[in-house]
Amino acid sequence: MPRQTLLSGTSFVGTFVLIFIALATLFATDTFLVRIERAEDQAEAGRLVAEGREMLRRGRYVEAAERFKDATSIDRDNRDYRLALAEALLAAKNYTEAESSLGDLLQKDSTDGNANLAMARVLVGEMKIAEGISFYHRAIYGRWRTDAAQNRLKVRFELVDLLARQNAKEELLAELLPLQDEASADLRTRTRIGELFLSAGSPARAADVFRDILRRDSQNAAAYSGLGEAEFARGNYQQARTDFLNASRLKPDNTAIRKRLELCEQIISLDPTRRGLASSERYQRSLKLVALALDEINNCSRTPALQDLLDSANKALKARVAELRQNAATETNLDLTEQLWQARGKDCGSPAPASDNALALVLAKIAQ
Repeated sequence: MPRQTLLSGTSFVGTFVLIFIALATLFATDTFLVRIERAEDQAEAGRLVAEGREMLRRGRYVEAAERFKDATSIDRDNRDYRLALAEALLAAKNYTEAESSLGDLLQKDSTDGNANLAMARVLVGEMKIAEGISFYHRAIYGRWRTDAAQNRLKVRFELVDLLARQNAKEELLAELLPLQDEASADLRTRTRIGELFLSAGSPARAADVFRDILRRDSQNAAAYSGLGEAEFARGNYQQARTDFLNASRLKPDNTAIRKRLELCEQIISLDPTRRGLASSERYQRSLKLVALALDEINNCSRTPALQDLLDSANKALKARVAELRQNAATETNLDLTEQLWQARGKDCGSPAPASDNALALVLAKIAQ
């Protein structure tokens, strides 16, 4: 081979190697610079997020949302930043943007527990209650990266609180039944579950929960009070009085317990159907009921029909009834009391709720 050709080939290889080394150096330098830039961007995004979280803590929700927006514009694929943005928008009551941001997250991963919970809160904020409840269920059965069991329990409690506020008793009871088994056994949690059973219209289950608490802590005032409410809801006013007495003994300064105790005592003293009462006592109680019903409608607009009832009530209160006729007079008085109470509803506008009215509760008991 000619020497010139050999030198030419060697020169070509050398040039190629030099070019390769130069390109590799440029690539390494570019990669290094990209990594530095990416690290700087991530550091800046992290700083913005930290500022946003501090602003959230201070209640500066709009400013916090702006920080999170800036962070997500730098690191678009970071789900935590996008979730933080949605939560800040939710706190700022910017429901439209929060829903849009969460929609993007859930489109990529519909099982994300945190994102589903945030969406549930947004929808409830928009008063889309049924849709919100659906997303609460998705959060309960969704994927949680840490403390899955505890997070699901917290979400279920949040859901039952919502259902209690909505007075959705059937739905609330359906959520409480599994919660009763899943929740921890600490007495505060059990007390809360008992109270929720009361809200769900299930006083029997509530009573079971409160009795179980009292078996473990016989000096638990909240459990005695809850048991009193459960018995009260079932119309067992004598037992409710005993439970409220025990609660009041343990918490003598609690005015709410004292008022419930006084209401029980008033109902018991008025009830003409209690066993063991003499005819004369039943008659006297029927007169008290007539007088109370009369007081309820004295300030109502007078119609001819109402005036006839008022005249009959006043006549009954003034009548002298022989002992042999007191049983019949008692029944007449009770009928008259019922008519007066119904007239109160018709001729007195919108009367106050009867749930704390001793007369209304006695009449309801008599009607059973």
